[in-house]
Amino acid sequence: MENQVIRCSNFVKIVGMITTAVFGVICIVTLILGYPIAALCFLPFVFLGASLLLVYKKQTIVVDQDKLTFHYIFKKSIEVRFAQIRCLLFIPLGNRTQMALIDRQYQRIVTLDTVFGDLELLFDALGEHDIEIVDFQELVEQKKDVSKYVGTFNTIERNYYKSVVQEREMIENVSANRCGFDVNRAKKILRVLGIVFIILDGIGFVLGGKLMMVLYNVVILGAYALYLWYYPYIYIETKTKKAEEVMLQMPFLGAAIALLLNLITAKTVGFDSADYFKMTFILAAVFLIPFVIKSLKIKAPQRLARKLSVVCSVLFLSFTMVFPINFLLTFEKPTHETIVIIDKDVDTGNSLTDYQLVAMWRGKEKDFNVSKKQYLNTNIGDIRQVCIRQSVLGLEYYNVHE
Repeated sequence: MENQVIRCSNFVKIVGMITTAVFGVICIVTLILGYPIAALCFLPFVFLGASLLLVYKKQTIVVDQDKLTFHYIFKKSIEVRFAQIRCLLFIPLGNRTQMALIDRQYQRIVTLDTVFGDLELLFDALGEHDIEIVDFQELVEQKKDVSKYVGTFNTIERNYYKSVVQEREMIENVSANRCGFDVNRAKKILRVLGIVFIILDGIGFVLGGKLMMVLYNVVILGAYALYLWYYPYIYIETKTKKAEEVMLQMPFLGAAIALLLNLITAKTVGFDSADYFKMTFILAAVFLIPFVIKSLKIKAPQRLARKLSVVCSVLFLSFTMVFPINFLLTFEKPTHETIVIIDKDVDTGNSLTDYQLVAMWRGKEKDFNVSKKQYLNTNIGDIRQVCIRQSVLGLEYYNVHE
């Protein structure tokens, strides 16, 4: 049998060539123009492109009559005889699949890089030597003993399949009606409420003002209440096809829209960041109380990562709700202070464009976020009013008007 060489896909070579050429030209031009520091900043991208070309040239799998040889750039080549190999293990990880050669003692010999282009040659060679291909996720779903393979997993693979196993146990509980509710009825309720939440977002956007704030927060808290009610049988994203069919799917879109609109609304005013974050943590602690109670009461399996994800989500929703809550709990009349605009700025550093007016306020230079219309209608030297409000919770917030 003639030796066959498996290289990386042509995509690696093309990206390497383009990256090297483009950033190489940029480095040369910036040097010629007298910007050595800028050229130095672009130089790592030239090395990145060159390394991709080197990977394409040097990182190969050589298929011989009785062995495989894996050549690498920065580490020693590995020779593997077909007689040593028990199987090629497919390890699906969401949208990608890891592949590893497993030896007779169920140890990982080598992990196959996904950048290789013509792995059919390798599969054919393994087939000629009666080496089977094993799909780990199929073994899990068929409830077969997978303990011999798990010992070869890295941390990412192990954590992923802990989640898969947890989902499988949840599916069994749901299928056996051990979860304490009617699953089909719950799915209908979630589907209807998901539509209702989106409609409420639209109504709030049209109404504006305090009613808008009320509706947005009703949607967010309603979605969170649903999650707690059906926890841990409800998921935002499942990991198996079986779970998609059986498990409860979280009506996430309406809450996501409300969270985004809350964030946009909060950007229209200014406030002290320290006070804002302090209130965020207090609010999150309050919202986590019912989750902790529910988590302690249920007997269904709960992974630590699942619990931590709930904590992070509660921190985020609390962050978005601090301003609306303070806005709704503001009852005193606002006070006003006069400022003179000394500069204007447009900040495009994030996904949203911030239009800012700059003025001296309370002894310091201060940037005030304003609408695009107000920004365009204001000139340097104009006099404006800072409208200051304070909620009963103590948060002071302000905006600028004529």
